[in-house]
Amino acid sequence: MSTTKRINLSSSANSAKILFATDEWFACAENILSPYPPTFIADLYCEQGKVMDGWETRRKRTEGHDWCIVKLGCGDESSGSPMMIESVELDTAYFTGNQTPRVSIEAMKITRNKHDCNDDNDDYLYNWMPGAISRLARGKGIQGTGQSPKAIRHAHSACQTVALNTTNKLSDAWITILPMAELQPGYEETRYHTFQLDEDVTQKLEEIGGVTHIRLNYYPDGGVARMKVWGYPVSSSLANNSQQVSSRQSNHVELAASTTIHPHSSTSSTNPPPSSKLYLHPEISSVLHGGKGLACSNKHYGVPSNLIRTTLGVDMGDGWETARHPHRPAVVTKDPVTGLQDTPLMDWAVLKLGLGGVKEKIGGESSNGGVERIIIDTRHFKGNYPESVSIDACCCRTLSDDAVCASADKDIRNNGVVEWFPLLKRTALTADAEHEFLRDYGNILNGNRGVTHVRVSIYPDGGLSRVRIYGQPMMNEDYNDDRLRSHL
Repeated sequence: MSTTKRINLSSSANSAKILFATDEWFACAENILSPYPPTFIADLYCEQGKVMDGWETRRKRTEGHDWCIVKLGCGDESSGSPMMIESVELDTAYFTGNQTPRVSIEAMKITRNKHDCNDDNDDYLYNWMPGAISRLARGKGIQGTGQSPKAIRHAHSACQTVALNTTNKLSDAWITILPMAELQPGYEETRYHTFQLDEDVTQKLEEIGGVTHIRLNYYPDGGVARMKVWGYPVSSSLANNSQQVSSRQSNHVELAASTTIHPHSSTSSTNPPPSSKLYLHPEISSVLHGGKGLACSNKHYGVPSNLIRTTLGVDMGDGWETARHPHRPAVVTKDPVTGLQDTPLMDWAVLKLGLGGVKEKIGGESSNGGVERIIIDTRHFKGNYPESVSIDACCCRTLSDDAVCASADKDIRNNGVVEWFPLLKRTALTADAEHEFLRDYGNILNGNRGVTHVRVSIYPDGGLSRVRIYGQPMMNEDYNDDRLRSHL
């Protein structure tokens, strides 16, 4: 190991810069370079959600994984010098359920193109990445945005092109200095992660005379508070002897054609969302009518009883949100048939309907009964809504709530105790909107059956603001009472 004084090569105080980041919905990538300790204010929220001091991406709902490019720095005077890396520190402070579960880091040395006549500046270290110059002029990324798939493809292509220009071989350009490694939540006893570079990696870096850029990969998404890349600048003589040749579009979510979407951005006092209008049948799931949030698989950021509140959600804290699954896949893939994420991971919540539940529909079309309408509301959940949702139901008027909840934590189709049946097939969701499903439109399965409890399943994780179930109640109350018709 060198006796040269080590510095933090990824600190903004040493002129390190972010050139590109795939997603910066919750927090910009520049935060990860800050030389100051991360901070946390418990009740501080913004339009995108909880304010976090780090780089945090939205929950991955499209293919791939998140990543960013960092131009390393060692001070203004020698910004173009290659650098030797000895170790990396990652701090997940305060990211206790939303930290990225796995990371890797690649590094490469970018050299001046032999046809570049501007040898009096270091523009070549920045302008190879599309959008980098405008980002640097702006000073940082734009919170609440994510790069479009096209922009990500262009950035990836730029990484390959600069590699070919440097070494003529893609396999030799980007050197993995940190293979995929797991990160722990940002509690005080688990937040710090230190990785020493392997000897063979150090030897590769020495052979090429140091590196200028790194690529930090999140697998697949999440947040890290700070990154410190420890090393030192390579002397100019060694470097000379070792010469080697933003879009702001949101990620597209494929939605089921049968779903009626009502974005909250399109609503107003004169054009309220569907749940704020009177409906033929009461919202039986509402706490106003005796609905209960009984149990869930995870309640890191909220409890299921929030789902049945009468009002519209105030903020993300006024909903049910689960932690990011620590074992989510490193790279998100989609089922080519359904277009949904190809994953078995999910979280669930059990709700008990009020007014005795929904009575069974017996008779012809004119008879009442069954579930008529379902509204799934992702209000305020703009970067952490579930990729998709499904709902199962049961009619258990004699079993205890504990028995129903115990069966929900098992294979609900073959638990031998409770007969669960599908009510809403797995369907894609989108951000900050009410998703309306109507039996008359064929959206609801088994819509004629009686229901006392529902299990709401979200894939693979995320947050919902409200779940509203409408239908004819079992209890013989005054059905003309407007109290039963609306949550208002």
